[in-house]
Amino acid sequence: MPHDKPKFMYDCFLCQRPFQFGPHVYAGRPVRQWDIIACEICISSNWDGLVPQQHPRLIEHLKAKGIEIRLNDEGWLPIPPRGS
Repeated sequence: MPHDKPKFMYDCFLCQRPFQFGPHVYAGRPVRQWDIIACEICISSNWDGLVPQQHPRLIEHLKAKGIEIRLNDEGWLPIPPRGS
């Protein structure tokens, strides 16, 4: 039986590629602490953190929102875990 419901597509804040986010397919998630939505590819590919120099748009966004930028020991920006 085909799904006749419309697909909900979002652009990943990090890579800016579209991904499906419901119904039945959730290929990303909101990162509420950063007020963004990101695709699962970006999240899983950067499990150990984002290199700030490769994501200037995110750094600008966090600064504009007054969100503290906390780097890990490698100098990367850890993606907040789901539900934190």
